[in-house]
Amino acid sequence: MAGEAKKLFFASEVTLHASRKDCWVVIGGKVYDVTKFLEDHPGGEDVLLHASASGDATEAFEEVGHSTSAVSMMDSYLIGSIKDYVRPSASKATDPWSADVLPNSRTMQGNKVTPNPNTFLDFLLPLFVLGLAFAAWYYLTFISKNH
Repeated sequence: MAGEAKKLFFASEVTLHASRKDCWVVIGGKVYDVTKFLEDHPGGEDVLLHASASGDATEAFEEVGHSTSAVSMMDSYLIGSIKDYVRPSASKATDPWSADVLPNSRTMQGNKVTPNPNTFLDFLLPLFVLGLAFAAWYYLTFISKNH
């Protein structure tokens, strides 16, 4: 059958193929070599390159809503499947804030330090700068003209 996976790949292997000369995409645990399709892709080659670099393009592929002819065309680009594939968690799709989380947020969670409360200096320093600016203006406007 044409849709059967031909070879098992590790996910780390697929990430090495994310260039215009060699572009592989993972959709639903299957690996597709879309290098020859880059120029013909209706969404542009950048869409496929981004999908390739992101690791798993399953969610992005399904969100677009490809036609049945596009889905059937995929079989000709199939080169294998991902070993021990686990579909990306659905929690990302249901959590609207997950897309805004910074990549290094896991490391920052351990460094929870409460910010210092506002001190008197936080209010005094801007007032001092304002007073200094006023004094400079007053000196340059009135006093320096008289001398």
